[in-house]
Amino acid sequence: TVATNKMLKGLEVSSAEAKQEGDQVAGIKAKCEEDATRISAEKASCANDLAKAQPFVDEANAAIDSIKPAHIGEIKKLSNPSDIIKLVFDCVLILFRLPLARVKTTKVTMAKTEIPWFEPSFKQALQMMSSSNFLSQLVEFGNTGKDRINDETIEFLSVYIDIEQFNPGVAKNASTAAE
Repeated sequence: TVATNKMLKGLEVSSAEAKQEGDQVAGIKAKCEEDATRISAEKASCANDLAKAQPFVDEANAAIDSIKPAHIGEIKKLSNPSDIIKLVFDCVLILFRLPLARVKTTKVTMAKTEIPWFEPSFKQALQMMSSSNFLSQLVEFGNTGKDRINDETIEFLSVYIDIEQFNPGVAKNASTAAE
């Protein structure tokens, strides 16, 4: 009958629409599964990178925890600290996103090696260290600030880190406070 044929036609259209929606859902599901696989691989890679970095993070946290007010006082009392100490504090200024001195070319000496460089910002570092809460700022940076280090900060720090003589052993020889 006409009504039955009309109803069958309607069911065929609905069935075709349902099949089309089913195909779209299947495509979305496949894409989601692809994304889940990719994300899982990225997560595993990140976990691997974190595992490699964790000893360095732990060492840095231990170093921060070992800083005493007397160490800061010792550095502040140095009338002309060695260049390694000055450069370490340039890095602290960078990490705290504080301004450095205007760039003037000079040479610095570390581990008896003269290196073409620029004038360290130790006057600015002394101002930073003079803050009554400097030590607590260091501790807070170790707790949460390090998580906000961005690519630009890493780029600024990399020029220091790439200096062969810029290492804890050289700093330790320059001052017991830098141990």
